[in-house]
Amino acid sequence: MSRKRHIFSFIIGLGCVCTMQAQQQTVIDDHGKTVEVMIPDADGALSGYVSVDYSDDKFYANGSSQRNNMNADAENGMEEIDRKIRNLSNVMSLTYNDEVKKYIDRYTKAGRQSTCYLLGRARYYNRFFEDALRTYGLPMELKYLPVIESGLNPNATSRVGAAGLWQFMTTTGKQYNLRIDDYIDERRDPEKSSYAAARMLSDLYQRFGDWTLALAAYNCGPTRVSNAISKAGGASDFWAVYQYLPKETRGYVPAFIAVNYVMNYYADYNIQPLSTGLPVRCDTVVVEKDVRLGKIADVLGMEIADLKILNPQYRQDLIKAFSTDGTVKLRLPAEMIERFNYNKELIYQDKPSFEVPVMTVTATTAIGSQGHTGSHQGLLMR
Repeated sequence: MSRKRHIFSFIIGLGCVCTMQAQQQTVIDDHGKTVEVMIPDADGALSGYVSVDYSDDKFYANGSSQRNNMNADAENGMEEIDRKIRNLSNVMSLTYNDEVKKYIDRYTKAGRQSTCYLLGRARYYNRFFEDALRTYGLPMELKYLPVIESGLNPNATSRVGAAGLWQFMTTTGKQYNLRIDDYIDERRDPEKSSYAAARMLSDLYQRFGDWTLALAAYNCGPTRVSNAISKAGGASDFWAVYQYLPKETRGYVPAFIAVNYVMNYYADYNIQPLSTGLPVRCDTVVVEKDVRLGKIADVLGMEIADLKILNPQYRQDLIKAFSTDGTVKLRLPAEMIERFNYNKELIYQDKPSFEVPVMTVTATTAIGSQGHTGSHQGLLMR
């Protein structure tokens, strides 16, 4: 199996190890090197981490300062970060303080290797987030919320049952028209869950009129935020009600601000995206009859694990061709769409299909230029 196949198949295993505490994952990078990736609890001790001193100047001043100038330049560096954070959005009020700094340090120091993988995964998943946010007229900065919710892992499941990229509870998912039954869990569907999340965030903003409060409500629920506002004497933003919020929610907005900064300015810290093996382009086909994923993979010459990574919403090997809206879709690499349509008769027949060579899905490559969990189970969690 190729190195890209190792990386591609790694993602499907994330759901098996995702917990609320610090977690260790073994992955293989683009050079075939085995890497231990830790996902820490940002509010807890970094137990389990290899002690690494990231004191090199380039992580703080783009390689232009000398080490003995770091203390003298610290204040200017903080002012520069504050300026960059404030300029990230014209709609959302993003501010820099000690709480935000704590999370930035987690992403850029102890968790920097995990940040490389998050950046790689974001290249695939951001398109789903952006389309949904654009549909509801919401700020594009919200596309980074799944980073702290799930670590961009659609198979993430919290200990209280929240699932998917946006970490919907079952009741809330159904409230926003996500189908959840024995065969399918649309909380794990990157496209449908993103539209549900965008609608929910829109509802929360309409209620509170402030994005920091809407984000807090996404994490702990609107009732708790309303109670915090009352205790704070009618305050109208997150920082004014901070002390009255649950402990986990106090870190939620700072983590969100930090991830927006890091996902935009990661190159300042000598961090680069790594390939995840996810395809460059995908499209969907409509499934017209009951069919097994194994049969589709066999006919198309794909690994079934690759097919499941692109379609994490299917709970079993069997896809049932029924839906409340009349369609069931399957997501495939763009180059497989024509092959699926050409081989429909073979795919839907009951007899075993012929043997075909396995094809490797075209994978993304790491990019070198700057670009661009409710529970949160991402790189930085409560």
